[in-house]
Amino acid sequence: MKYAPMLCQKGNKSILDSNAYIFEPKLDGTRCIAEINEEVKLFNRRNRNISRRYPFICKELEKYSNVVFDGEIVCYNKEGKPDFYLLQKREHVDSDLIIEIRAKLIPATYVIFDILEMNGRPLIKKPLEERKGLLEKVFEKSEHLELIFTTEDGEKLWGEIRKRNMEGVIAKEKGSRYYPGERRYEWLKIKNVKNIDVIIIGYTREKREISALGMGLYKGEGIYYIGKVGTGFEEEVMKYLLKNFKEVEKAYAVNAEKAPSNMIWVEPKIVAEVEYIEMTKDMELRSPSFKRLRNDKKPEECTFEQIE
Repeated sequence: MKYAPMLCQKGNKSILDSNAYIFEPKLDGTRCIAEINEEVKLFNRRNRNISRRYPFICKELEKYSNVVFDGEIVCYNKEGKPDFYLLQKREHVDSDLIIEIRAKLIPATYVIFDILEMNGRPLIKKPLEERKGLLEKVFEKSEHLELIFTTEDGEKLWGEIRKRNMEGVIAKEKGSRYYPGERRYEWLKIKNVKNIDVIIIGYTREKREISALGMGLYKGEGIYYIGKVGTGFEEEVMKYLLKNFKEVEKAYAVNAEKAPSNMIWVEPKIVAEVEYIEMTKDMELRSPSFKRLRNDKKPEECTFEQIE
């Protein structure tokens, strides 16, 4: 992958009425850089080539040549909202047959929001509006490709996001350039719910193969246990985790004594996103709910600095 994706800093609702930004819905999907030259290559945030999992998207991208897009792969539910539970059924699959079947049963869409290169010419130093203009000129809508919705009315978009219970809003500063691989204040995310990425450091086995997942966050070089989550994950996720867990005798968590005595500890290699109400005074997540696995995130990115 030639370009690592530019990342957002946290923003707040006070900027929604600013005329210094354009606003886009924050999509609940997998970030994807699409490189189209002799062949189509799709890369996630961890620089993994995921093209094989999305054959229809790749096929429709073949009509472009010598271009690099940035966007998000999503699966829409019956309400027309991006649904990561559906996308997960496309993400954690290796069998060619299952990939083929699910590509038809659970369609994925590549929602494009930026263009980084065209005809071998980098565009990342161009202002945001100029890149958007070029993107609109070259883009052709098709069944599995679409452009992101943009507006200068952040308040109105936020209202729609709240009404539809979607993830949030991205604010992008007018005139800003693209900074590959950097987390910048030119792009801000305003979340509708509190989400956090955690490291799975263990699990309990009571009424089912996985009853709850032990969660951890980095503080300095140490990992701290921050509670367990027992809702939100399905059978397919459990099978994936059990297949990939590497159990260890001694916990990696500095404060492992806070965890239940029946916790089965694992190597801190897998990242999950959870929703929560707040962080308690005991430094545990209150009412957490598993949302998705984050194979595009590194455990080292899961720190207390995420806490809102």
